Amino acid sequence: MEQTQLAVRRSREADLEAFETFVAGLSVETSTRRFFTPTTRLPRKSARLLLANDRKRGAFLAVSGSRVMAHACWVAVGPEAGELAVVVADDAQRRGLGRRLMRTLLRDMCDAGLARMEMVVQPDNRAVIDLIVRTWPEARPRLEDGLFTFVTATARDAAVAA
Repeated sequence: MEQTQLAVRRSREADLEAFETFVAGLSVETSTRRFFTPTTRLPRKSARLLLANDRKRGAFLAVSGSRVMAHACWVAVGPEAGELAVVVADDAQRRGLGRRLMRTLLRDMCDAGLARMEMVVQPDNRAVIDLIVRTWPEARPRLEDGLFTFVTATARDAAVAA
């Protein structure tokens, strides 16, 4: 699938069923990497929260027609910091979509006044770790509870570089 066929847009409440279908279609490996547990179904309250947009969170979808191809979100974890997460459908991975969504999230976080972004990654998730290291070489991981947490600035130039 060509990236140009995809639209990246802010999520809305009406996307709930399509988002749930997207999550149900993720492989065990992909759902485990994103949610830190294998899942094909999120509690509806959690799914709604992952699609919510307000002063303390932002969520975006990459869609092809009515099909959700990827989801990205951030949530404030402090007065100046936000944690971001991205998940891409298995058949759309390694085509630049995750990077495109990270740029979108960083711009949105900058607009929300957040100065730092954090990403929590499993140590064996080479694809995401390599993306972070290539994009933000200054980000250094710290190991917490068996997971890496990367922290870097959300400055406009970092959002453009993503």
